[in-house]
Parts: sequence; structure tokens; C-alpha cells
Amino acid sequence: MHKNRLIACAVLLIAAALWMPEAKASSEKQAVPAVFLMKTIEGDEISVPNKGQKTILHFWTSWCPPCKKELPQFQTYYEQHQSDDVRLVTVNLMNAERNKEAVQNFVNQHHLTFPVVLDSKGELMKEYGIMTIPTSFLLNEKGEIEKKIVGPMTASQLKEWSEK
Repeated sequence: MHKNRLIACAVLLIAAALWMPEAKASSEKQAVPAVFLMKTIEGDEISVPNKGQKTILHFWTSWCPPCKKELPQFQTYYEQHQSDDVRLVTVNLMNAERNKEAVQNFVNQHHLTFPVVLDSKGELMKEYGIMTIPTSFLLNEKGEIEKKIVGPMTASQLKEWSEK
């Protein structure tokens, strides 16, 4: 009896692990998301997505451990590729933060200079179906989702996306 329960639990755990979308890349094209005119933390307006330009769109929060770990890679990428054809836009899920000042302090502490959009009402989060952070998208020139990664991105994935 005890052995059967252990086997059943093991099967359930394996099935759950295989089903979970963490750190999986998806490459099927999805419908074009609506275009949002959003404000960055600096107060600039930015169009998400920016049709006519490939975009890496990255969702994060300041309290997320994997986000904290990967954001320096995004900063390095931005410094090396900001004049390239692929635009980097990060989206802070403001509705999951304490306040704007906490996000601003985090950005300043970590010397982040890439565009940080504040999704204070959760509009982008809903439009892109964000369930887990970090989550990243590669949008093509038409604004279509080319790829999606749920979980932290590596420097090599960023490089690969910028070369597509």
C-alpha cells in the first residue's frame, strides 16, 4: 500500500515537472498584441510593441531573485547592442511592487540604463498573459511574438535573439 502511494506520488511529480512551462522556449508565432503607449521610469513615452523594429520585451520585478540575477546580463547586452536593429524594452510589473520609488531605487542601485516601462495597471501583463516572472518575448518587425521564454534568460539566448 505504502509502495503504491510512493509510486503514484513519483508519477505525479514527474508529470508536473514535464508540464510546467518554466524556462521553456516557445517559438510558435502568436497573434499581434495590441499596441500600448506606455511611460518609462524616466517619464518618456514608448510604444510597445514598436512595429517596424524587432524587440526583446522582458517582464520583471525588483523582488524576484531570478530577475535580479539576470538583469546585469540585460544591462551588458543593452550597452553592447543599443544601436543594433533589435530594441530592448523591459517592463516592470509596478502593480506587484511596493511603489515607484522602490523600483527607481532598484534601477539606480543596479545602474540600469535600458528602457524600463512601468506597467502600473497591469495592462501589458494581461495582454501578454504573464503568469510567471521573469518572462521574455522576441517580437518581430510586425509586432508578432516570435519566441517566448518563461524563466531567466542567459547571455547566449540574448545574443541568439539579437542575431535572428
